[in-house]
Amino acid sequence: MKKILIALILLVLCLGHASAENSGLLGKPFPDFQATDTQGNAFSLSEALKDHEAALINIWATWCPPCEKEFPFLNEAYEKYGDKVAFIALSCEKSDTLEVIEAFRQAHGLTLPMGQDKAGLYQYIRPSGIPVTLIVDRFGNVGFLHIGSFMSAGEVSRVIEPFLGDGYTETAVLTQIPKETATAAFPVSAARAIHVENENVRGVLFRAEGVPNPIQAYVIEGDVAHLRFEIAASDSPADMYYYNLDQVLQLHTLLDARRNAYVFDQPLPQAEAEVHVVYACLVDPERDTSDDMAEVYLIPGEQYIEEVAEAMRSWGYELTWEFGDAPRVQTAPKAYVLHVMDQNGDPVAEAAVNFCNDTACVLLESDENGDVTFTDVPDVYHVQLVEVPEGYSFDEDFELYTSETYGEWILRVKKD
Repeated sequence: MKKILIALILLVLCLGHASAENSGLLGKPFPDFQATDTQGNAFSLSEALKDHEAALINIWATWCPPCEKEFPFLNEAYEKYGDKVAFIALSCEKSDTLEVIEAFRQAHGLTLPMGQDKAGLYQYIRPSGIPVTLIVDRFGNVGFLHIGSFMSAGEVSRVIEPFLGDGYTETAVLTQIPKETATAAFPVSAARAIHVENENVRGVLFRAEGVPNPIQAYVIEGDVAHLRFEIAASDSPADMYYYNLDQVLQLHTLLDARRNAYVFDQPLPQAEAEVHVVYACLVDPERDTSDDMAEVYLIPGEQYIEEVAEAMRSWGYELTWEFGDAPRVQTAPKAYVLHVMDQNGDPVAEAAVNFCNDTACVLLESDENGDVTFTDVPDVYHVQLVEVPEGYSFDEDFELYTSETYGEWILRVKKD
């Protein structure tokens, strides 16, 4: 089970960011082609570019889980940019007839035009896997080629936007998905972790000979696991995702500003479910290997422990600790700390930040490591970013309110 799940994660997540940095197609003309979508509409690349600023071409197949997971994001982009960008999703699987594709489209509630890859684009591109997404600019040249699934609608938007507008006067290429650049603050902790905050939760460990780190599981009575996530300052918060095999969620969308914490209520399998375990993973798909991920298994009740243990034994893991208190690593910070970084995760020195309460404001500056440390008495402070060094920019209306206890944040600014 463990190996299967890791393989799926590497397929969906790590492959999901394999942009074609060295592709020989980038910057070069893409051949004209024709296709017919499931609604009987004819699509021609050359005709589409006459009244659109770019074209987005997606190569996929109905049997491909990463393809399925990214379609909501592509569809959202189609709804947003369809008047400016021509979209077409073409299945490279020969058995995917127009009828099969239309059934898939309707089952997933998609409005995105979909059809068959009769033109042989998959063979022309010769990618290392699917899905594949290309952006062909208004001049008919390939501006972006991405092998693997998108992880959010925001990622799709960030690869479309550079090719739009009157300022696009010559072909430019993107070799990777642009980073999100909005000024934001992300809470961080001493280490990456997934905590279960249900009452009466119990911990279970599975160990395998020769494997140093055990698999950790939580036994939870109820229908929902109340999860809280922590990431380290060395993590890139904008690139972190929560993954549970059914969903891929950007971590920043799970931020509870009142608690200054990332939280998610994870539904647990019901009695009639085929498998009574949920795999929960906190991962940076751009940087992590299977050893870097924070991962736990969630079991909905004591009666299913043996079922999970039996599956684990098939991979050499034995149940070694049952119904003990689940370990939690909690390190209380001793100051308010801001790690000022740009969108690439590099520290930004000489950024001026104000900490204000009802009685006074204290102006501090980030050091050579990008750190601002404020050790005044715990209180609710209004944090304002006042100035950044030359070559950087920030949203002037950004603000952060701290909790009444010390904490740490990554404060992201934009490197221009």
